Amino acid sequence: MIVSGIKFRPYRIRFKNVFNTAINKYEFREGIIIEIQSDNISGFGETAPLPNFSNENLTDSRHCLEGFHLALEGINEEFSLEDLLLLANAQSFNNPSALYGLETAIYDLYSKKNKIPFWKIFRESVPQQVLVNGLENDIDKDIKFNVYKIKLLNTNIFDLKEKINKIQDKIGFDCKIRIDANGSLNLVRAIRICKELEEYNIDYIEQPLPPKELEDMAELRLHTDIPIAVDESLINLESAKKIIDYQSADIFVIKPMLVGSYESCLEIIKIGNENQISTVITTTLGTEIERHSCINLSFIGNLKLPCGLATANLLENNIIKTPITKSIISKPIESGLGVVPTLIPYL
Repeated sequence: MIVSGIKFRPYRIRFKNVFNTAINKYEFREGIIIEIQSDNISGFGETAPLPNFSNENLTDSRHCLEGFHLALEGINEEFSLEDLLLLANAQSFNNPSALYGLETAIYDLYSKKNKIPFWKIFRESVPQQVLVNGLENDIDKDIKFNVYKIKLLNTNIFDLKEKINKIQDKIGFDCKIRIDANGSLNLVRAIRICKELEEYNIDYIEQPLPPKELEDMAELRLHTDIPIAVDESLINLESAKKIIDYQSADIFVIKPMLVGSYESCLEIIKIGNENQISTVITTTLGTEIERHSCINLSFIGNLKLPCGLATANLLENNIIKTPITKSIISKPIESGLGVVPTLIPYL
């Protein structure tokens, strides 16, 4: 491929409602849309580190993107897919958000030029569908999910049980609830909460303890029948191996924007499968580019559990309107990611 142009478009989009976690709140999402052009075809990616979650910031990521641009500037020669991926890795300087955005744009461009779906770069075949979990604000909507995820914002056990009771009544006892603590508990509190919630249909509790407390997470697993998922603890392949060594989790929750490369995400899924650890992929609440990249990764990884892909409606605006309308996503069949930004809100 001859790269004929590269564009970066910063964006800042407000959430419809303040997005609260146990330890942070977010009023808006900001990042950079990447466009790599070749022969009048564009591939799109997104770099959007999440404040107080990602280790890097948007300024650092922007510098990496500009380095990639400068490395290609004025060069009018063919680059292979592998050449562009190596250059993206070299210019990212251990900045996973920058690497993920560049790789997404490169793969999108390559798959469009070859007129194949994004996932087909990695696999000859993928499942016909992946499952999606709902969020707390989806409980009263028409879409029926089999699993709903809620944030643990109040750790008072009586208030929490009252809330879970109401949710379970609304969604039915055949549906499951995921509880995301964002690392806000200590071991004693986590054991108490898990014990009290075992009577409900809890799918798993996500990141109950701080990210580095892997020994305590392993101890928690011995005290409850509720599966334990890791999110903030899982940032790369090395951390996945450490989690396995400590026996700290039943489920991996991968946020590809935090991991960086597609190859690393797929390797984490692979070693998880080898150690009886299932995987869920979730977005970091970015635009439709990030969400569609996560959708494709869910297909490539042949994931069985419902994934966190129903995040399109959380933002006031998006680069294209493709909201989730049901709890199942069918296999993408068009070339590339299937996203052509038309509504980029420029800064």
